[in-house]
Amino acid sequence: MKTKLLVIVAFSMLLFSCGKDNSTKKESGSTTAPKNENTTTQKTENNSSEGITYTYDVVNNTGITLVDVFVTPAETNNWGKDILPNDLFEAGSTIKVTIPPDYGETCMFDMKITDTQGGSITFTNIDICKITKLQINADGTFEYLITK
Repeated sequence: MKTKLLVIVAFSMLLFSCGKDNSTKKESGSTTAPKNENTTTQKTENNSSEGITYTYDVVNNTGITLVDVFVTPAETNNWGKDILPNDLFEAGSTIKVTIPPDYGETCMFDMKITDTQGGSITFTNIDICKITKLQINADGTFEYLITK
């Protein structure tokens, strides 16, 4: 009798869990932005322990052409590699920035840009969890043009 009961319980558990993926969990409060070129932001959960990938748009309002864009968590001092998706970031244009998942799950980042003559500007404490579109300015300031 015990054996039959265990078989029925095991079969029921298998039947009710069939088709469900219990391995992923949606984070409360996360949203998915509409998919269009002007307002794309993504927060992609990564099943590895490396972190989350963030993407957002950056508008170059500096008046100069940029050759490098470096982004790092605000609490670190290492700029890492250039994340500029193109060779040049022309004044007035917009690029999509992707924060690699190995940067962790922090929201506060610093950004450093360099121009064709070697000059640079650093923008500090950008909250990438709040933004969809960021504008960077020549005076070292930035504006959240579109937020979540």
